Formats: sequence, C-alpha cells, structure tokens
Amino acid sequence: MITEPLRYMLVAKVYSYQDRHKDAVRVLSEGIAKHPDSALLLRHRGHFNVSVRDFDGAVRDFARSVALLEGQPDEIEYYQAELMPEIERLILGQEPRLLNEPTPITDANLARLRDVYKGTLKSSAWYHYGLAHYLRGEFDEAADKYGTTLRYCVDDDMTVATTDWLYMSLRRAGRHAEAAQVLDATSLDMHINEPSYYRRMELYKGVTTPESVLSPNDGDEKTLATQGYGVGNWYLYNGRKDEARQVFERIRAVGHRAAFGTIAAEVDLARLAAGG
Repeated sequence: MITEPLRYMLVAKVYSYQDRHKDAVRVLSEGIAKHPDSALLLRHRGHFNVSVRDFDGAVRDFARSVALLEGQPDEIEYYQAELMPEIERLILGQEPRLLNEPTPITDANLARLRDVYKGTLKSSAWYHYGLAHYLRGEFDEAADKYGTTLRYCVDDDMTVATTDWLYMSLRRAGRHAEAAQVLDATSLDMHINEPSYYRRMELYKGVTTPESVLSPNDGDEKTLATQGYGVGNWYLYNGRKDEARQVFERIRAVGHRAAFGTIAAEVDLARLAAGG
C-alpha cells in the first residue's frame, strides 16, 4: 500500500530531480504537519534542508528522525533510477512494483539488489545527520554520527561513502591517528556501483593521484563536484590551502548546487576567506 507519507516523499523527490529543493522542503513540511512522527519525511526534509543550506534545520530533522527509527526495523531506500519508474506507474494508475510495502533487509534482497545503488532508511538518516554537522564545522559530532552510520551500512557503496566522510571528519577534527586507523582498516576490495567515493579513498590510500581523481573521464558535473571535494579537502588538511582553494573554486564554478561536494566547497571557501 502506498501510504500518504510515501506519496509526500515521492513528490518531494520529483521536485529535487528538477533542482527545486525549496519546493521539496515545502511539500515535506506539509507532510510532516500531518504526520509529525514520520521518520521517513523527517529524514528527507533534513536532506533537502542541507540542499537549501539550512544546516541547523537539517540537524533538528535528523535528530528527530533517528530517535523515531530507534528500535524499528530497517528497510531498503531506493534512489532515482528505481523511483522514477515507480512514480510513472503511480501517475498512470498502474500498480507499483517496489513500493507497495517496505523492502526488508534480508540476505535474499541484498543479493537480488547487489548491482543497485541504494541505501537504507537508517543508514541514510545517520549519514546525512553526520553531513549536516560536518557542514556546520562540528567535525567531532560528524565523526560520531558517521561511526553510527557504519552499523547500518548493508553494501560496499554505502560503506565506502560513510568511511570517506568519517575519515575526512576525523582529519578535520585533528584526530589524525584515528583517521589513519580507519584508513588502514578499509579494504579496497569492494563491489562498487557508484565510484566517486571509492576514487577518493584510493587517493587517501596513495594508490592514485589528486590529478586523476580531480579529472573524471566522463566529465559529469556531479562527479566532478563529488570527487573534486575529496581532492580539495585532502589538500586542505595537508596544509596546501592555495591548492585547496583553487579546487573549491573550480567546483563552485561548475554550478551543480545540489551536490554535497559543491555545498561543502562553498562552506570551506567561506571559512578560508574568514581566515579559517
């Protein structure tokens, strides 16, 4: 059964795919007014609050979402490639194939979805909770949230993305020994569907160069923002501020405003301009 909170979430997703994130927040706020205890709606409004640069609002939403999710069963969270056909079916009055009920975390489902880029409701809520703290410059809090996220990661894509942000949070917090331990404990023998964070981890481990990671072969703007932020941040916490600034400015100039790499680059450019 397609529940009303799920319908609000799908409408917000459609707006987000059009880069209309304020409308996504508006729709989710309407849904939350009707369903104030919906962890699903709070998780997604928190995400889109990040997109509109309301980091304080995002932290509040994620704090409520993870509290509501405590003790509840987790479920697979699908992204655009799977959601858009479902939205099309709903609009056309056809039967959904994925969303009639939550997809539970089972070995069979994970095997079936091995080649699907996905998350889970809990891992996504905690992951973006960490991101909101990171963007506020609260790197210790971000590291704590990413450490919790790892408990809910069910595949290598989510694991490598979480490990990447955990590593960066620890480096920015000055906890270099812990960051090194995270890196040493991370294997690159992974099954990856979306390689951007994996490429950043290759850089941290010294198996590829900043230039290689900064110049994705496909030229995709989001890929450049995502991989590029890892490079710029790597320059920054290794004391190479001028090179970091150049990379952050390049990311900002690309103009993919919704990419987390772009948002983080904007924040770091402001910190650098203020002498940070």
